Amino acid sequence: MVNLITKAAKQALNIDSVERAIVFGALALRAAIVGHTEFDADEDRDVLIDIVTNRDNTTSLAIDALLPFDNYNFYAMGGSIIENIQTLPNALLSLTDQFDFTTEPSTQPLPEIPDYDDSIINTFERYLFYYSSILWASLENKRNKIVNFRFNPDGTIKLDLAIPIDLNKWLLGDNYISSTLRVVDTYLIPEISNILNILTNEQLLNNDLLLVN
Repeated sequence: MVNLITKAAKQALNIDSVERAIVFGALALRAAIVGHTEFDADEDRDVLIDIVTNRDNTTSLAIDALLPFDNYNFYAMGGSIIENIQTLPNALLSLTDQFDFTTEPSTQPLPEIPDYDDSIINTFERYLFYYSSILWASLENKRNKIVNFRFNPDGTIKLDLAIPIDLNKWLLGDNYISSTLRVVDTYLIPEISNILNILTNEQLLNNDLLLVN
């Protein structure tokens, strides 16, 4: 398990887009794995990050993450995933005060990064999955090369991500997070589950409470 740092700490690092959040989450998990006392580079490949140049001459951070989830509860709960994302077995518990980098705010301030319920999104494993889900939901074309999930019978979910970056910016000395580019102009905010959780017989659906697909 890799405990999630506070929202204030992430804000201080200017993690201000979904795309940056995904890259930050992957970097944090990789750091937690590498920093673990039992790290074995030949065996531990649960989270990998690499630079890939695409056929159209664009460059992406290829992120492969293998996250464990509660296989039984996932099916028993009707396929609800976020609460069932479990923790990586061989990773540091905490990365508090370990992030030694600075980033400038995104050059595109909008769209704003959606918030999350920190009683549920309380580990970097769930943080990475949460923002990867938002990005996939926000992409008009669901069959794309940017985000893909695959459920495995052994109780793991494979995240295949390709987040575009400004390669020249990184080559000239900036970090991955500062070099991350936005993919979409609008984020879909996961309000529907919250609405359904708090909806009671005393509440009426009206124009102020919009349910969408």
